[in-house]
Amino acid sequence: MYTSHRGSSSSRHHRHHANGNAAAAKNGSTRPGARSQTLLINSKIRHIKKKDGEPLWRKDIQYDFLKSVFYDETRVFTNSYDGTPNHTYSEIYIDAMARSSKSSRVLREKLLGDRQAGLNIAMVCLLVNIGRMNTTLNFFPEMRAQLRTYHPIPSLQTYSDPTAYKQLQDAPRLKSILKGACEDRPEPSTLDQLLLQPRLPRTNPINLVFILATYARRVTDLFFVEPYEFYDFIMNTSVSSQSRAKAFLWLMWVYLESDLSPEQLRANPFGYGQEGGMKIPAFVTLSPEDADKENFDTDPEKEFAERMIQERKRTYYLVSRNLANDWS
Repeated sequence: MYTSHRGSSSSRHHRHHANGNAAAAKNGSTRPGARSQTLLINSKIRHIKKKDGEPLWRKDIQYDFLKSVFYDETRVFTNSYDGTPNHTYSEIYIDAMARSSKSSRVLREKLLGDRQAGLNIAMVCLLVNIGRMNTTLNFFPEMRAQLRTYHPIPSLQTYSDPTAYKQLQDAPRLKSILKGACEDRPEPSTLDQLLLQPRLPRTNPINLVFILATYARRVTDLFFVEPYEFYDFIMNTSVSSQSRAKAFLWLMWVYLESDLSPEQLRANPFGYGQEGGMKIPAFVTLSPEDADKENFDTDPEKEFAERMIQERKRTYYLVSRNLANDWS
């Protein structure tokens, strides 16, 4: 079970509230050490690593957290492309993916026309987006590219059309789609540039996640209460998935929709935060027994995983036999 380890409280002596940081950014200054912090990209995130053919179970991808984020129906987000209000987080995230120049026409139609498929793809994309999943993974057994490993994701593939699992793409392709959403039009690339944006929302949700993951230490100092930090959203299984999702959406709304003033932070639609509304809502800690009840894989998902494992083995056998025949 993952446990957060942070530095001593003295290292947080010079923390600033969000409104103070925004004011500093508008004046062209940053707090001491901010420049060096920006180089510590994803210093604490751990990539999901498994042997070829092993499934990514619900606990591996933190399915309950992802579902709580993307199935949330709170309509408080604005589409940064067309300015339309009253969207859910999943709607603006999937729309940004669909608008990426790296999304094919077929994938774009899938994202916008098949809600379940769009949500499944978005869940995997957020793992790539936040840095939890690297670009060596693929999700269909016949993929044989070098330096790639195959991993079925039963919770996202079991209940789909038998051919629909291929629509997940592989992680390198998903990363390309996400980067396209950040590069097709001018977007801020640093936390200070984000805070200087005069318009709301300041950027699209995909670019925002990239920025916050890059500046995870600063975001932790600004909005988290010890002993927790930014990557506890996706890695800390000792706190409930629902409370992590609520805090994540709270933070998304802050940077996309608010002016970061104390008044707006306290009015955050995802709850009244800690320390007078200035920090994310409190995480709910779980006992080991309650933690085991989250991210529970079903029997159909286990059966699907076994079928895909055997399919991978058959693929390798056929490839090996063909290579042997060619060599002969």
